[in-house]
This record gives sequence, C-alpha cells and structure tokens, in this order.
Amino acid sequence: MDQYITSQQAVKDYVELAAKYSGTGNSVTAFKNAWKQNLEDQGVIQSVNEDAILPTKIVSDIQVAIDASPEFAALKLTFNVEAGTVWIDNENATGALGHKRLAEKKVQVQTLDPRNMVPAAIYKLQELDHMTYLKGGALVKYVMDELPRYVMKRVAQAVLVGGVVDESGAPFTAIKAIKGDSLALTTTIAADATPQDIAKSILTDKTRVKGSDKVLFIAPGVIADIQTSGDAILAAAVMGSTPNFGFSTVVESDILADADVSYIVLDRDAYLLGLTGSGIETLTDFVINRNSQMIESRLYAWGTLRKVNGAVVATQAA
Repeated sequence: MDQYITSQQAVKDYVELAAKYSGTGNSVTAFKNAWKQNLEDQGVIQSVNEDAILPTKIVSDIQVAIDASPEFAALKLTFNVEAGTVWIDNENATGALGHKRLAEKKVQVQTLDPRNMVPAAIYKLQELDHMTYLKGGALVKYVMDELPRYVMKRVAQAVLVGGVVDESGAPFTAIKAIKGDSLALTTTIAADATPQDIAKSILTDKTRVKGSDKVLFIAPGVIADIQTSGDAILAAAVMGSTPNFGFSTVVESDILADADVSYIVLDRDAYLLGLTGSGIETLTDFVINRNSQMIESRLYAWGTLRKVNGAVVATQAA
C-alpha cells in the first residue's frame, strides 16, 4: 500500500534492516535487496531508475526545504526536462509593415540565438558515522534537513548571481545566471544612491522589463533603507501595496547582498528553470570499508533567461 511509505512502521523497518545487514558480507547490496523486497511485499511500486525508496518520514523535509527558500519559490519550474536547445528571442524583427500599393513586400527576418542546455547536478554530500546515523537524534535530523535546504539555496544563487563552482573550481554553467548573462539579455545598472533614488530606480527599471508577472529580488539592507527613508509612498510602491506600481512578488535575499547586488527585477516568464524528474532527492548509502553512512541531496537542473530585457540587475560598489 502507498500509505506504508508514509508510516512510522516504514521508518522502523528501514532502520532495522540497515542494522541487520551492517557489517555483513556484501552488506550494501544485501541491504538494498532486502529493502526492495520489503517494499514489494508492502505493495509499493518502485521506479526502475531508483535503487531504493526511503520512507517518507525520512525525506519529507525535502519539500519543506523548497518552501523555505523564498528565492527558489519565486521562480517558475518545469519538471522532467531533458537536454536540448533553447532559442533566445532577441526581439530584432521589424514590426508589421503597412503596404504601399504595387510595392514589393519586404521579408521580415526573426533571428533566434540558440543555447544548448544539458541538466547537471547541484549537490551536497555529507558523511556520518553509521551508528550515529542508525541511532538518529538531533545531528541526523539536522543533516537530513539542512542538505536539501543548502541545495535549494545554491540553485537560487546560480539563477540570480552565479558563483557556484564544480569540484575543480570551474564555474557551474548548466544554470545561466541572470547577473552577467553572456548574451546580454540582462540590463545592468549602478545602484549607489540614496534610498529614495534607489526606490525610484526600482520602479523605473520595472518598466524596462516586459511582462505582467514581475518579481523583485532585493537585498535586505536596501529594503530596510527604503522602508525607513521617510518616503511612505515610494516604500509602499516598491513593496507592492500600491496599485499599478507593485510587483507580483517581493523577495528579500541575502544572496544579493553577498554578491554586491541591490536588487533584481525579473519577468518570471522570462527565466526557464528546468528540473529532471520531480526535483530534489536525498539518497543514503552505507560505505562498508569506512563503516559510514553517506547522505546526499542533489538536484539535476538547467536554466536560462530566454529573451532580451527579461531582467534588470542593479549592482553596487563592494
């Protein structure tokens, strides 16, 4: 039954099987086979791409991690993406023409720039002593909670400002950052000014970004300055409480402050963030030669802006 995987009994069975096969010959394979058989006995349907399904009570905090990342929650997601080409609209076509009688009509050319996108993993890998893992407690709960949260934060960083690197220290390029977009799809401006000037700039730059669903990502210190500037009308407009001036979503983000960015205005429909499968997953595996439990949270994704003037980034002096 599907209810089994959400039950406390599933957690109990998982831990008891892990303890039973710990320290035995070929323990990793034996445990996985035993857990798989247990799931089949309980009527749980298993994906052919998964070696194991963890009890829901162990992995339920994954969704909590997504919900707890305001930057990630403000982005539109596409699930089950594959590698492919995204065509970028540079808006260089001539508008519809009126026709002069007997004149030869002009062919209007629309040029699209391609971006080849291949999903890649953003992950966090943690090692625990196996007995510590089996006993559970605060440390295990912290690791299981924090790993997916950290991954979500890194994905948001990759989308907004970049700076995520791979194991060699090279930039992680599967997700194209809004800041410094290589196809110049982002408008970049300077934001060193008074709180009133920045507030006015936000409202002006909002008009540069086309689209009806715009989100404002703003550094905490900047929004605090605007709110305490004494200009209540501008503060209300920036925060979205004034009709015709507000944003659909306003997100305070430490990611921006860490990257010396005051704010980002984004047309939510202009950024395509694709995830493979259903999104983030947390996996565990027992390493027999170290007697340790490896825990990994990972997300396979790619992302890119897909049109000119899809975002405005306001940078500030370091």
